[in-house]
Amino acid sequence: MKRLRTVAAAGSTLCSATRRDGEPCRARPTRDGLCMAHSPTLREKAQEARRAGGYNSARAVRLARLCPPRLVKTFDLLEQVLDELHKGTLPPQVGSAMAAVAGQMARILVAGEIEERLRKLEAASPQTSGNGRRWR
Repeated sequence: MKRLRTVAAAGSTLCSATRRDGEPCRARPTRDGLCMAHSPTLREKAQEARRAGGYNSARAVRLARLCPPRLVKTFDLLEQVLDELHKGTLPPQVGSAMAAVAGQMARILVAGEIEERLRKLEAASPQTSGNGRRWR
């Protein structure tokens, strides 16, 4: 730890502030010698970065990145159906039917995306002819 304090004191590679637990901060400093979290001039920017980090880790944002774009609306609708089922405003038979249809839609879309990716890979492969079939 003494080595870290010496480096921080020199101001070359570590933030010169002290953390809440009394240890020296180990983050990279900005121009003023303090890291983004400790710099008073960057306090607002740091708060925005924390908010953005929390937003980008939210379930809805992760779903939007992972889910095929055409399925996001279906997911939102099913989420609403689940809420209505929970409140008792929607008959369970309607919810079951919607979930079954949505499941089939998802399977078809995923299969289509896999087929499209496979076609692209086969077209790019040197072992295939122009029509996508392998040479034998």
